[in-house]
Amino acid sequence: MKNFFVFNEGFSKSKTSSYILSLQLDETGYSYVITDTVGNIYAALNHHNFDKKILNKSILEKAEIMIKEDLFLSKNYKTVYFSLVTNKATLIPAELFDKKSLKELFTFNHKLNEFEELHFNYIDKIACYNVFAIPSDLTTILVNKFPEIIFVHQNNVFINHLIKVGKNIKFKLPVVHVNLNAKTFEIAIYQDEQFVMLNSFLYTNENDFVYYLLNTLEQYDIKLNKMHLNITGFLEKDTEFYYFVHQFIPKLKLLSLDSKITYNFKDVDSHLLYNVLNLHNENN
Repeated sequence: MKNFFVFNEGFSKSKTSSYILSLQLDETGYSYVITDTVGNIYAALNHHNFDKKILNKSILEKAEIMIKEDLFLSKNYKTVYFSLVTNKATLIPAELFDKKSLKELFTFNHKLNEFEELHFNYIDKIACYNVFAIPSDLTTILVNKFPEIIFVHQNNVFINHLIKVGKNIKFKLPVVHVNLNAKTFEIAIYQDEQFVMLNSFLYTNENDFVYYLLNTLEQYDIKLNKMHLNITGFLEKDTEFYYFVHQFIPKLKLLSLDSKITYNFKDVDSHLLYNVLNLHNENN
């Protein structure tokens, strides 16, 4: 995705202490949204790709460079929500969740490295805890910079919207939600009035993406012409990637923002930063 930084006319860098910052970081770059809750408007959007000399550095070094070099990340904010894009996450039903057994439960599905720590968010719509791992040194640098920081996993927004759409849709066809990151994507399914599955895949090109998506739909016996497919994340219109995917999935829908907060950036499609735009709603 291309770099961009856009802001509204009323946005003021001297008023950031009254704004909310929603920040997402992955191996290839970072995105953030600055929200003016008093004016009830998204004040600024940013997406920045790391250059080649930074790409091979550790995630900690990338975070340090990000905070040091980005003027707006040197500011203080009312609240900061942070999401590290990672597939090291697992859903645990509320009735099985126990803080004392958190590591044991998490390591059923993932390896927890020595210098990683566990965080969790409760997702009320599916009565599950989303448990995820973040490098300890990364949390330290972020907490030191933003003492008011709240850690949120990217799947929270993803799952909550899927359930909302699935429950409200008129025709009870399967609802499939896909969120595309730079190197991974998540897919979730709501079918027969219940949350069915969530999975994450690594991909390197459009062929990988289409293969994993179509294979998942086949496994759950979902027909391309009998489903609602919503896509958020880094799928830009009028690109080779988009047109390739559209050949196989002609009815794909790029999900527009559904928010009470005003979004008036005509040059940036809201589906590109859908997760980041909603992070501040997902701290449950």
